[in-house]
Amino acid sequence: MEKEYPLFTVIIPEKNRAEYLVHTLKTCMIQEYPNFEVIVSDDCSEDNSAEVARKASEKDSRIKVFAHDHHLGMRDNFEFALNQVRPGYVMALGGDDGLVPGCIQRMYEILKETRRELLTWTPAGFSYPSPLNEESIFYVRRKHAPLEIRKSKDFLTQLTKTFNYQVMGCPMFYIYGVASTRLVDMVKSRTKDHSFYYCPTPDGFSGVVLAGEVEDYVMCYEPLSIGGSTIKSQGANYYRTDAKSRKEAEEFFNDNIRRTMHSELASQQYSPLITLMTADYLLTARDLPGWPGQMPEISFESLLKKSFQYMANSYYDISVLPRELKILQEIAKQHNLMTLFESLMRNTKKKVIEHKYVSGLAVTNSIRFSAKDVGIHNIYDASLATNFVYEFFGKFSLRQYGEIVANNMKIIHSRYGGHKKVNLPKI
Repeated sequence: MEKEYPLFTVIIPEKNRAEYLVHTLKTCMIQEYPNFEVIVSDDCSEDNSAEVARKASEKDSRIKVFAHDHHLGMRDNFEFALNQVRPGYVMALGGDDGLVPGCIQRMYEILKETRRELLTWTPAGFSYPSPLNEESIFYVRRKHAPLEIRKSKDFLTQLTKTFNYQVMGCPMFYIYGVASTRLVDMVKSRTKDHSFYYCPTPDGFSGVVLAGEVEDYVMCYEPLSIGGSTIKSQGANYYRTDAKSRKEAEEFFNDNIRRTMHSELASQQYSPLITLMTADYLLTARDLPGWPGQMPEISFESLLKKSFQYMANSYYDISVLPRELKILQEIAKQHNLMTLFESLMRNTKKKVIEHKYVSGLAVTNSIRFSAKDVGIHNIYDASLATNFVYEFFGKFSLRQYGEIVANNMKIIHSRYGGHKKVNLPKI
């Protein structure tokens, strides 16, 4: 049976996620696809993450566990996990993310139907309680649409204008997609050290570099995975100013101190600004020998403007911005754009955005719940609800609302009103 189906592997490089990892692994264990494997790579956790993973592997032999006794850092941990993958297809999850029931089978069906090697989708989301969110939040995007074949050139061109890789349709195989290992190997063959993750951060680079390896790829609007967010999420550290978050952010910077951004970004240290990360991914991929991706030249004037705009509208506390401003200053110097930089410094005003927690049901481009209101307590619970929410609420419209009101009136009327009355039968 397995020979008829290509191998699908999920890698989970993680550190100190024990209380979340147990639920993440449960979302993997319910998959019924016949040729499936999970690789957990624990980066010297200080909690019992490795033990949690081992207990899961005892229940499900498809789970393979690698527990390191020395610190690798995020990028090298991802690279290690990826190197354990056998030929087939691969995607990555964090230790607090999850799979949706039946999603591996669905990935296989879509790839087979479209004859493509790269697939991306719109994940659902689940946020565990944190200083920003008092309660857990569960959401699923509402858009229903047929499968789309997207041109890689169009996607890469879009990134050179927006400098924002965090968009629907970015084919990174971290939560958002799945790729054939053949494409992964093509990228490895182009890098100097034969690594795949050739930038400081392992998520968005995969989307940019893999897009360039193919002419087109598949976009699916079904939520085949669910992205988790916790107080331990690396990205969350940049929004908080407490000492612990600052220390963890500094440790992450130090992990990447030897791998700087592209030389056209003044060989600066890693920056968490989405704009600079996107530019780094594009420039790094562009320079890989033989990389077939097509994109316009990057405008560093536009990059500076977008970066200041991003900072002005971000949730970042103003106290964390001097480091990023110094990085932008060095980039401006290298490209003779100091006049523009100084003008942006004078004229940019940082919005003080107060995060206001909103409790309860909300319907925007997503259907959003306060998770406890619907009995959802973790990523596993959320994964079980995702398909129903997507199918039912995703198609919900004013027409359906009108239908509900009309049917309610019919039911009430049939029970209580307007009935013809007749005499009882004689006995």
